[in-house]
Formats: sequence, structure tokens, C-alpha cells
Amino acid sequence: MSIFKKYKDFRSTINIRLFSLYLAIVLIIPAISTLIEYMVMENPGLRASLQVDMQNFHIYQLFTSSFVHLNFGQYLGNVTAYLLIAVYGLALATLVNRKRLYLVISKIIVVIFLVFGACFAVFNATTTYYVGLSGIDSALAGLLLLFWLLYLEHTSHQRMRHYYGLVLSCILALSAGIIARYILLYHAGHNALFPALLAIVIATLILSIILYRQQFIELYRVLVGFSWSSRLMTIAIVAIFGYFVWNLFPERLANSTRTVSISLHIAGIVIGILAGYLFLVYLEQIAYFNREKEVISRQ
Repeated sequence: MSIFKKYKDFRSTINIRLFSLYLAIVLIIPAISTLIEYMVMENPGLRASLQVDMQNFHIYQLFTSSFVHLNFGQYLGNVTAYLLIAVYGLALATLVNRKRLYLVISKIIVVIFLVFGACFAVFNATTTYYVGLSGIDSALAGLLLLFWLLYLEHTSHQRMRHYYGLVLSCILALSAGIIARYILLYHAGHNALFPALLAIVIATLILSIILYRQQFIELYRVLVGFSWSSRLMTIAIVAIFGYFVWNLFPERLANSTRTVSISLHIAGIVIGILAGYLFLVYLEQIAYFNREKEVISRQ
């Protein structure tokens, strides 16, 4: 089959114009961050004025702090993580024909965490600065987990959304990875609090796997019956979360005087899952979200 024929078949299967519209909406957040980063490069003084700085606080910082970054390295890592998480989430939503649902819930979660993160910085006595998109990345990562379960449910024709043991285990595994990464980068092992916290999280993770082992067995059986394309989708989400945890704390931040908040990122994951699930259940009952035009033609 010629390349031209393959391209023609692809064009006949995918509604590129419709998918491009949804993709453009997803890219609004990184576009704002990119624009602000460009403005900061032209005028370096903007970087300090746009982030939450409790020594020079202004109300507008509550809305700009998530979109400005400490340096270009942090901007690149956070925007890359956002693109991986959000675009993959849109791909999953497209496969299950829930694009409107994904876009609306993701934007609601962005607003929720925008306010939550800024308030966390303002009312936390130990926080002086708040800056970066990584908190929003964390919240969208939690939402991504829900849409992955929705994809499993759609593909396997089984109820996967109520697998609370799987969700709990994923939260604990991500939390353990975040804490371990923090300890490695900031050499926090000498502080007994962090190793003890890591040990508690790992022990709870093992306990949850034991308690909900039947759910893992059922998940394994579902994955075994998948096609290779569905297996690749599963491998992709593991790779995205691996990248997310490893790059959540860039090396450049570790070498500065700033530290990264573990609690804020873990709170983001929990907020993304809880708020995402509540809105998922509520919005799916509205006809608007069930009358979408499909991007992929089903033959």
C-alpha cells in the first residue's frame, strides 16, 4: 500500500478539523505559559512580579503565579508534562467519544487548582513563593487516571470506574514516587520525617494491593484480552506517569534556594481524582455530553 493511499485512508477515518478544534482548546494553558515566558525573557522584571511573593503580594498574583516559572528549565519541564498528560487525556476521551466531557472537566479542575494552589501559598505560613504549572499538571494527572479507567471500561465492556482499590493504589504509588524523588534531589534523607513518610506510604500501598488483589487480577485479565493498540495505550500511561514523577522536581530547582512543595503536588493528584470523579458522574447525566460528533468513524 502506497503512502498516499495510507494517508487517504487516515483522512477518511479521522475528522482532523474537529480534532484540531478540541486540541486547540487543550493547548490554551501551555499557550498562556509560553506567552508569559516570552514576555519574561523580554522583560526579566516581570518574573518576580507575576509570581506569588508574600513579601510583595498583589491580588493579581493569585491568577498569574501558575503560568509563570522560576526559570526556563522549570517552564520546559512543566509544559512538557502538561502536553503529555492533557493531549493523551484528549486522545483517550476521543476514543470513548467523551471529548466535551474531558475539556469541561479539565478546565474546571484547572480553575479549582488555580485558586487552591494560590490560597495554599497565601495561608501557609512556611510558604514565601508560589510559582509554576506543576500543581495543575498534578491535578490533570489525577483526571487522566479516571479517563484511563473510562477507556478500559469502554474497551472491555466492564465496569472499571468503581475500582477504588486501583485508584487508591495509583495515588499511593504516585505519592511514593514524588516523596522518593524529593528525598533524592534535596538530600532530605537525614530528616527522619521524609523516610518515615515514604515507609508509611509504601506499607499502605502494599496493604492496599493485598486487600484489593482481586481487582488487580481482573485488570490483568482485561489487559490480556486487549489488542496490541490497547496495550500500547496502557504502556503509554505508565510512561507518562513515570516521566511526570521524575521531572516533577527539575534539577535546576534543587540547586536554587527554592524548595518544591510535596504536599501541594500530592493534593493536586487527589483533587484531580475526587473533583474529576464527581463532575464525571454529574455531567454524564446531561444530554449535551452524550450527543457528540465522533472524530473517529466507526466502521
